[in-house]
Amino acid sequence: MKAENAGDTERALVEQYLAAVGREASALPPERRQELVSDLAEHIEIALAERPGGTREILSELGDPRTIAATALQESGVGAGSGAAAAPEGRAVAPVTVEPVSGSGRRRTPAWVVVALPVVAMLAGILVGVLGLVLRIVGVVVLCRSRHWDWNQKWVGVAVTAFLPTVIALGYNFGVSSSDVPAFLPWLLTGAMLVMVAVGSGWLWKVRKV
Repeated sequence: MKAENAGDTERALVEQYLAAVGREASALPPERRQELVSDLAEHIEIALAERPGGTREILSELGDPRTIAATALQESGVGAGSGAAAAPEGRAVAPVTVEPVSGSGRRRTPAWVVVALPVVAMLAGILVGVLGLVLRIVGVVVLCRSRHWDWNQKWVGVAVTAFLPTVIALGYNFGVSSSDVPAFLPWLLTGAMLVMVAVGSGWLWKVRKV
């Protein structure tokens, strides 16, 4: 219970920090402001994966939300006084650069596409095995690069929607002789894998970050 409370507290700290950055950067164009907040959120998520429990330290390293917003406003050519609080008098605003792992300039894959890909891959694999495998690999890549889930959720999603179905398929294709099994078994396994992937995709959709 204490671990859960600590996790809730850390999530609340991150949410408050990002909300503060959004408020201070209100003079930025909406797309640029969202990009700034998203990059910070991704940076924090990656840092927490490397240093669990270090939320306060990570936020302290990023700096004051007013400083981040003022720097972003200056870089965008917007006066710091028009929408965000200026840095305290006598205090220089240091450039703050966030380096997101997956690149901030690229358009992100919508959550519904990430969730639908495993199901599409499964259905395509029934018709063309190679196509299903390719789509499954693509699905794993876009899931791992998405901002809609944390790393623990991504591991579960990959295991349920890609790894386990692949292991079952390979085990049947290379470990079982077709002459030793009833004719209905392949269809039964296919149905079970399809249900597994559908349940995994539904779970990903339910726990996604909006």
